[in-house]
Amino acid sequence: MDCERSLNSEESFENMRAKMGCFAPKTLRAIRDQNPEFVKLINTMDEVILKDGALDKKTKRLIALACVAVRMCDDCVYPQAKVAKNYGATREEIIEAMQVAVLTGGVPSWSAAKRGLAELFDEWDKEDKKAKKD
Repeated sequence: MDCERSLNSEESFENMRAKMGCFAPKTLRAIRDQNPEFVKLINTMDEVILKDGALDKKTKRLIALACVAVRMCDDCVYPQAKVAKNYGATREEIIEAMQVAVLTGGVPSWSAAKRGLAELFDEWDKEDKKAKKD
């Protein structure tokens, strides 16, 4: 019989961080610090978005990005967009996901997302400039 050892909270956190391209959102870090046992549950539930299935994980993150924008979660936009980028999403795909959010959730979805998207695109521009210099 094959028995798997369950991960402790820090291993669960690191597992999710690794699967998101070595990125951990501030909210996940706060949960780890304030409620370590909950991180284990999130790790288990997050498996559906952290791996390819009928939808690839990049597409799932783009859907998640649109969802958090429609839900008006300002602090959630940057992490979802960052992980989508880490999974290979282009700027155009991120913008198109946001267009879907606006069509389904209204223009306030864009207002909720503008700060997180600006932060990501500024980072992206700096990375591109650095890569051109190297």
